[in-house]
Amino acid sequence: MTVEITTGLILAVMGAGLAVGLSAIGSGIGVGIAGTTGAGVIAVRPENFGQALVFQAVPQTQGMYGLLVAVLILLTTGVIGGGGGEVSTAMGLAALGAGLAVGIAGLSAIGQGIAASAGIATSSEREGSMGRSLVFSVIPETQAIYGLLVAILIMAFTGMLTGEEVATITTGLAALGCALAVGIAGLSAIGQGIAAAAGSAASAEHEGAFGRSLVFSVIPETQAIYGLLVAILIMAFTGMIAGDPISGPAYGIAAIGCGFAIGLAGLSAIGQGIAAAAGAAVSAERTESFGRSLVFSVIPETQAIYGLLVAILIMAFTGMITRDIVPTLAAGFAAVAAGIAVGFAALSAIGQGVAASAGIATTSEREDMFGKGLVFTVIPETQAIYGLLVAILIMAFTGIITRDVTATAAAGLAAIGAGFAVGLAGLSAIGQGMTAAAGIGAVARRPESMGQSLIFAVMAETFAIFGLLVAILIMFGIGLFGGV
Repeated sequence: MTVEITTGLILAVMGAGLAVGLSAIGSGIGVGIAGTTGAGVIAVRPENFGQALVFQAVPQTQGMYGLLVAVLILLTTGVIGGGGGEVSTAMGLAALGAGLAVGIAGLSAIGQGIAASAGIATSSEREGSMGRSLVFSVIPETQAIYGLLVAILIMAFTGMLTGEEVATITTGLAALGCALAVGIAGLSAIGQGIAAAAGSAASAEHEGAFGRSLVFSVIPETQAIYGLLVAILIMAFTGMIAGDPISGPAYGIAAIGCGFAIGLAGLSAIGQGIAAAAGAAVSAERTESFGRSLVFSVIPETQAIYGLLVAILIMAFTGMITRDIVPTLAAGFAAVAAGIAVGFAALSAIGQGVAASAGIATTSEREDMFGKGLVFTVIPETQAIYGLLVAILIMAFTGIITRDVTATAAAGLAAIGAGFAVGLAGLSAIGQGMTAAAGIGAVARRPESMGQSLIFAVMAETFAIFGLLVAILIMFGIGLFGGV
């Protein structure tokens, strides 16, 4: 039988492939991380084989979720058993969104593997700690469940599961926005895995630290919740949930901008996990440092809040929430540019997390270093602020904020270059965080070196300024400042 290969069919099978492929990468790496520790443990304690195998099995579920969604896509679109020749482009986009949602979120298994690896090590040393270590190991599972949930919802609300298609090009594009929001934010599990690994080790040595360690381990979860929230809002405001699809493809493109904004910003959880891991370790030894450690641990959260803010502004100013205007393609492309700017710049939180972890360790021994440690920790924040600033400028000068878009579609598309300039340059904060962490240690040993250490810490800021400058030049050059 000859199958008619349509655009919709191509998109659908790509969705199925990405669902199982990406989640397989996550589970494969996660299982490998845990298995590596397991192999080392049984070389010394062969009787712990079964116990290690339990931990190694934990990160496998993400791959199963991906397989489930892939098979559902192939069955419901008729690729298996139905010929697959009647898959519309809108339905293909929805299938691609479902596949990306569960596939990218499946990479959360990497964080789960990190936590499971720590569980194998600690439970082999202390037999009574297996239960607590398992708790820490399953915490990063939730991100994958969010991805699976959104994938199923996309398939249900677009009619893929019922066979009564209600998908449009707009809701198909919106499905991609949902996938980016919940999928990329699902990588917050890597930060959570780092924190959970430290919590597993800390609670194994100090049983009384179990509760405090859990607090630090769940902190990086918030980014994934932001991603899930935005995905649900996109489905609601584009009419996907109510079965009343909004008209205008620019809405769908704007939804993709929302997905980039909160999804990429969700990666700030990696930095937060680094800080939270230090907090779990330190507060287990010194309970009085719990409050100060929490302060340092929540600082990298701000980058995710910037991404959430931009996502909500996009939904509000493009009329997605109120449906009182129909955005132009220029507005849709500008929304993508704004999402890229604030999203990539949010990765500055990784540097901030490195600095915060040094602040936690130092202030646990010297309380008088708390204020100085905070100063060094907030320095890598500026890159995220530059990204937020450019995102708002793009929305303002393309007319999104005033709801009077005068920019051309080409100018909106070109604005994506400005987003990349300031967003990617924001990763310079990773190096800045390393220097700031060293600065905290230097000041703790020699207080009068504060000034010199600050100079070292701000040097990496230069490259973020380069990105900001080029972003402004791009906006000026394509005529956004002139209202073209």
